[in-house]
Amino acid sequence: DDGATPLFIAAQNGHEAVVRVLIETGVDVNKATNDDGVTPLYIAAEEGHDSVVRALIEASADVNTAAMDDGVSPLCIAAHKGHETVVRALIEAGADVNKAKDNGVTSLFVAAHNGHETVVRALIQAGADVNKAFDVGATPLFIAALKGHEAVVRALIEAGADVNKAEDDGGTALDIAIQKFQEAVVRTLIELGADDGRTPLYT
Repeated sequence: DDGATPLFIAAQNGHEAVVRVLIETGVDVNKATNDDGVTPLYIAAEEGHDSVVRALIEASADVNTAAMDDGVSPLCIAAHKGHETVVRALIEAGADVNKAKDNGVTSLFVAAHNGHETVVRALIQAGADVNKAFDVGATPLFIAALKGHEAVVRALIEAGADVNKAEDDGGTALDIAIQKFQEAVVRTLIELGADDGRTPLYT
């Protein structure tokens, strides 16, 4: 038994009306499953059920409670999946935009990794730290460059991301974009001030 409550199951499946009925009966909106500590709000955020997310928030669900197995918050999983309306609802409800999972990865990092430009912009607007790196020193800009997400790269730099910040092994966003043959990203990085003096571009 994974401990999934009726509220959890209704939230997972996007049944807003059932969720509201259960809330009215006084159920614990923050009760998590036994196996991984996932709350009804977390699963609704993961599935992109924005109306259920709002109903749970109205019932005082804790927007910052993370899954116990890896420390991922509802905001982080919504950002990972690209659910912009859920991300905005969680931010409006006070979700910590810089809360990191156990390995230091933030909501902005996962959104940048997956190329979710509108989510990236929403997080930046809400005060996400554009230069916050995870355990190996990789920033949202670095991962966006690696993955070839040119629009995300531009959004991050325009928001103040350090274009020349290196990860722990010394590689910059420009270095990794060149290594991965991300031509559009390379052009954008140079246009926006990346130091190309030690790259093979002009040799």
